[in-house]
Amino acid sequence: MRIKLYFLMSKQTLNLSVEKHIKERAKRIAKERGISVSKLFEEAVEQVEEPIEEYTPKPGSAAERIYNAIPESEKLDNYDYKKLKIDALKDKYDL
Repeated sequence: MRIKLYFLMSKQTLNLSVEKHIKERAKRIAKERGISVSKLFEEAVEQVEEPIEEYTPKPGSAAERIYNAIPESEKLDNYDYKKLKIDALKDKYDL
């Protein structure tokens, strides 16, 4: 059995104020790539790396107890949550 996963997100309107030459350049690049200026903007933003904030559970919380139960050798320093989630779903649904 194969299940396809679709992540639907609602689109929102965003008005930007940019210099005329930036607007024209964005339109030209989007046209060359065969995509909309909105899609070009989305792709540009997706490429920007966000700083990873380290999570520290509150002392005495269930999260702290679970975190402390994981052996140090199995804790991940830098992980891609989206990739881990997709990999887990692929494993779960045998995709």
